[in-house]
Amino acid sequence: MGTVTLGKLDNLYWLGRYIERVYQSIHMYKSAYDKLIDKDSSVYEEECRKMGMANTFASAEDFAWGIAFDTENPLSIISNLYRAYDNAMIMRNEISSETLAYIHLALAEMKRGKISEAPLMELQNVEDLILAFWGCLDDKVDDEGIRNTVKVGRRIERLDIQLRREADRKALTREMRRLVSRINTTELPYNRVALLYAAAMVEDENAGYEDIKKMIWDIVPPFV
Repeated sequence: MGTVTLGKLDNLYWLGRYIERVYQSIHMYKSAYDKLIDKDSSVYEEECRKMGMANTFASAEDFAWGIAFDTENPLSIISNLYRAYDNAMIMRNEISSETLAYIHLALAEMKRGKISEAPLMELQNVEDLILAFWGCLDDKVDDEGIRNTVKVGRRIERLDIQLRREADRKALTREMRRLVSRINTTELPYNRVALLYAAAMVEDENAGYEDIKKMIWDIVPPFV
């Protein structure tokens, strides 16, 4: 990977986190959409709990629009996609303009969805473009360290989401093993002790999810 500044490592890492957050959020949104449109308040109340966010929404309908398209809400899908785009723009020389283009196209689809009466098609297109982004990253970026720094962000984010959504141990173990095998191929400054503890806790049926989540957060602490 050569010498990459801490600032650029941070951009690559958070690119991976934000793009995975968008992908997983859309998956949640699609599975809950029908119930939200039917004004089932229990659905968005539970989603707020899992996401660790204050329930400031007036209704299920308000949540359905706001959590997807409200640019004033920092937790919305579109806000996280903008953050992914900002990091990708800074790193466009490292990840290639072709890879960046898929995030640009995804933003265009989100903007179309914002004015659509039935935005699921646009959100599906965003999902597909994110998958294309990952494929292009592998195809266009020769530097393994750069690719894997983005992917470490992806794995950390997925583990965090899985813990919030109380995924089974098998899924957590699979993601943790992927993280462990990849993180040493990057120049990311990370807490090796936290990584080892987190890996052991994931496979320990007696370890609580909240405790594992806190350990996951310590693996790559803020470094810029």
